[in-house]
Amino acid sequence: MSFKIYLSPTLKKLPVFFGVAACFASSLGFAETIEQAVSVTLSGHPQVESALAVLRNSEEAQKEQFSAYFPDIRVSATAGRIYGDNSTSRGLSVTRGDGYSGLGEGSVAAHQMIFDGFETKNRVHAARADIKATEFSLADVQESLALRVAQTYVNLLRVQKGLSLLHGQQSTVEDYLSRISTMVDDGAADDAELRQALDVSVILDNFIADYEGQARALESDYFELTGHLPEMALEVPVVDPDQIPQDMQVAVDVAKQQHPLMQSTKFQSESSRYAIGAEKATYVPKFDGELSYLKTDKADIIGGEVEDGKVVVRMNWEFETGGAQKARIKQRTYEYKETMARIAEVERQIERTVRQAYAEKQTATRQLSNQKKRQDLNKKLLKTYEIQFEGALISVLQLMQADNQVLLTKLETSNAQSRVMLAEYGVLAAMGRLRDALNVELASAAHPRRAPE
Repeated sequence: MSFKIYLSPTLKKLPVFFGVAACFASSLGFAETIEQAVSVTLSGHPQVESALAVLRNSEEAQKEQFSAYFPDIRVSATAGRIYGDNSTSRGLSVTRGDGYSGLGEGSVAAHQMIFDGFETKNRVHAARADIKATEFSLADVQESLALRVAQTYVNLLRVQKGLSLLHGQQSTVEDYLSRISTMVDDGAADDAELRQALDVSVILDNFIADYEGQARALESDYFELTGHLPEMALEVPVVDPDQIPQDMQVAVDVAKQQHPLMQSTKFQSESSRYAIGAEKATYVPKFDGELSYLKTDKADIIGGEVEDGKVVVRMNWEFETGGAQKARIKQRTYEYKETMARIAEVERQIERTVRQAYAEKQTATRQLSNQKKRQDLNKKLLKTYEIQFEGALISVLQLMQADNQVLLTKLETSNAQSRVMLAEYGVLAAMGRLRDALNVELASAAHPRRAPE
């Protein structure tokens, strides 16, 4: 059911007043642009901090693997008292069966990996690929958050504009109710017209309640994203049309090559491939070098002083007869196959998302064009009705109906404009280019948190 509202000339200026007030607030620094909102979100949102912690963990894991190229150094020292009853430990001359002695022993040894079948090399490459994968995962989280901020920002702006239009009607409806009530009392109108006017007032209140509920919900979303409530004025964002390819296939190709999720999946696959090589290297003998020095001081009766220094190369060739090595290689192979299948899956998901975003953009653009035509037609119809009302050719109720249609088309046009903007942001996000399009620079400090009332 539609409602019929007459907009007085004075109240017609209310949207202009709200626009001037918003511009004034912006000049005082109260306004927050969509770029600032995204910047604050990407600087301190828990999802970003979590993804960043995963990245830092990957970096440390790479350092751990790379350290295998460097020698291990072990230093040990022992001091105390010992008892020995072994003739072979007491030198060449044995005078009794046992002996006591103080003990002092110290050793230092360095072990250096010489060749391990390129196991370390593969593990280092796998760790580096993991770092790249987590870097792009972080970028994907930021893209997703940027889109959520854009959607919340645009929808909140839409609701604020709608509330501005709706609140501007309240006093007008009250004026009409008073006029029609007086006309009924004077016998110039019947009771049915008054009841229709009352119905208009109730429907208007329902619209306002709905928009206010949307505003509170969107403010909660805004707070969750940015850590603060929206400022008193939001600036209307502008999407650069040059950022969006006219040809959808171009956008699909760009997304498949550049989207952070696609890049992250590819590097995960690369890491799995190197992991296979690292496990295969366990079949190869390992060669290590050792440089060590040992000095022991005991009583001559149970061995005396010992000084031992050596430089050796050791070969270790280990086989796990239960098949663990083979099983690990198969595990890494299946993990690699899984990541390859994941790449194909992500490619399809990205292409689907881009195609859906373009379909939404085309639909929204077409509807906006039609909505503007409807708004122009209803404005012209209202002017005609105003002339006819002055000539007493139509009733007040008919004028209200015409004015109501203008208001409704304004709301629908505003909603259509927001839908086009959201569709454009959706295309950019589907391509993985939203942050670049917004030219976001991370904020140095987030706003203080203020809980929504």
